[in-house]
Amino acid sequence: MQHVVIQEYGKALGVTSERLVIRDADTPTKEIPLRKISTLSVQKSGVSLSSNLLSACARYGIKVFIGNRAQELCCLQGNAQHAVVQNRMHQFQFLASDEQRYRIARAFIYGKIRNQRTTALYFNKQKCSAEKKAAAAVLANGLELLSQQVRDLPYTDNWNATLMGLEGKAAASYWQVLAEHEWLGSEFKGRTGRGAQDPANQALNYGYGILSSVIWNSLTNAGLEVYLGALHAVRPGKPALVLDVMEEYRAWVVDRAVIKLRSHLSGPSLKPKIRKKLTGEILTTLAKPIHYRGRKIRLESVIQRQCYRLCGLFADEQKYRPLLFRW
Repeated sequence: MQHVVIQEYGKALGVTSERLVIRDADTPTKEIPLRKISTLSVQKSGVSLSSNLLSACARYGIKVFIGNRAQELCCLQGNAQHAVVQNRMHQFQFLASDEQRYRIARAFIYGKIRNQRTTALYFNKQKCSAEKKAAAAVLANGLELLSQQVRDLPYTDNWNATLMGLEGKAAASYWQVLAEHEWLGSEFKGRTGRGAQDPANQALNYGYGILSSVIWNSLTNAGLEVYLGALHAVRPGKPALVLDVMEEYRAWVVDRAVIKLRSHLSGPSLKPKIRKKLTGEILTTLAKPIHYRGRKIRLESVIQRQCYRLCGLFADEQKYRPLLFRW
């Protein structure tokens, strides 16, 4: 199954004979069978979609995302996607307990920090200066200690502040080392979300937008409510569970892809050519088989299975283990 990402202004999307047709002006540039598409993500303004295409996507269970960040996404999907009511009932009951929320939130943050560590070790093995290798090793050691603190964190009434404090400390160290040693290019000075002006942060935000559509698709396939999470605050229009689940995948899927393109991250903004390369790198990572419970399975399928495991946790309190990548 493919994740189709549209990132060029002026494209027109339609459907012909059960195929998605992408047009530039009046000229078809690409056709993809609908049965091979999992999600359709429009990451640029000025793109038109026909009503026939939206109806066909609903029939095939293809979710259509419009936007470039998780907080700004518009998700269009067929009515049948909301049919699994029992899973959402279990989710609401489980997350009504503060102690249960602590358990799953701790797992998400533990996975995030461990995978930040894995990303640092991955680039420590690549060709780079001794100074960079040493910095990556020190960062990995620091993240290892922080992940152990998260893993051993006991439940208290103030668990959220303590957990977010450890997550913030890990993030500060992670981005500081990446900035000081130019792992994200010479113009990257620190992490900026909405409204970023430098190409590295724009690339990270763009990549997280692609990742969020994949997570959103997997969660709704599992019948879960994307707006009710354990870690991120529940606010109108904020897909808290999408942001929760994304935490353990950000570093390996997106950060690593952006770091690989660091030599191209220059100028006032992210160039369309680099945006296209980044999209390809992320989709290649999602399609690559990884070791999972004794088998080699495509990462995208692993993410879906992890979402099903969340359903198991919500239903009968099975333990949820975050996906820890190998370098």
